Amino acid sequence: MRSGTLHVSCAAEGDYVVHAAAMLDSVLFQTRELEVKAHFLHGPGLGRKATDLLRRVTDAGRGRIEFHEIPDSALAGLPTLAQFTPAMWYRVFLPELLPDLGKVLYLDADTIAADTLEPLWRTDLGDHYVGAVTNVFQQNHIQRPAELGLAGPEVYFNSGVLLMNLARMRADGASDELCAYARAHAHEIEWPDQDTLNVVLGPRRLPLHPRWNCMNSMFAFRAARKVFGRKPLGEARRHPGIRHFEGPGVNKPWNEGCVTPLRELYARHRVRLTSSVLDGDAPGVVDPIEKHGLGARAEELVDGAAGALPMPVVVDDQDAAVG
Repeated sequence: MRSGTLHVSCAAEGDYVVHAAAMLDSVLFQTRELEVKAHFLHGPGLGRKATDLLRRVTDAGRGRIEFHEIPDSALAGLPTLAQFTPAMWYRVFLPELLPDLGKVLYLDADTIAADTLEPLWRTDLGDHYVGAVTNVFQQNHIQRPAELGLAGPEVYFNSGVLLMNLARMRADGASDELCAYARAHAHEIEWPDQDTLNVVLGPRRLPLHPRWNCMNSMFAFRAARKVFGRKPLGEARRHPGIRHFEGPGVNKPWNEGCVTPLRELYARHRVRLTSSVLDGDAPGVVDPIEKHGLGARAEELVDGAAGALPMPVVVDDQDAAVG
């Protein structure tokens, strides 16, 4: 018998809808103790084929899904970059979009649940706005937090996994404050959404164990040991609760040439979609495994034929810092 409801949210557009579907499949597969309700954030352009895919995924996992459209007008003045779509801003509206919820777990589309999320969901946030894992910077970007007026890199978190205290954020008007900061500093913030979240929410952030956002940077950068300590870092690498494939190009497990550790976690859930709920000829829903010719390799990864996973090359500093 299930002992409560895990409310999980994500946002995606275009090709990333399929990656979000794989992520949701992993959450549903891993977290059997709780009912899972997904809150999918999207812009006006999300088509019926995409919503049908996401519904089939959640139905197959005995979960539920609700779609929340964010109008373009809500994003007026919020900065964007070529590599990040406006979807990066949708989560800042969650306190008002979900007025009856006290908290929600936000996950980027390039994450995969590798274990039950119940312990994370049960975390008591107290008066903290958010629970999040500390970011790992490449050395030539270590000054970024100070440029934002923050105490140092130890207080800067990665925004790919956020346990959000919606009740506290609503009470303090955090959504308006986030938007106001982003608009006022649009030409200064390098990683728009993540920098803004850190400046506004960072002073009331609860640091989480690194296994709840096991990033590529934890494998690639030696600085990760200093950030987390040898034991917690080892625990995260060996037994991640959530694996986060942040960064572009070969850092993503659906792209050819990816050698990042535990990439088979994505392949496993991507293959489950192929075999159970994804109509391969559905227009408007791109299958990235087929797009890049990776179908056979994904099956090999699932079957364990890939052998030992090599360490990834060090990614670019910005790419390591944000998803």
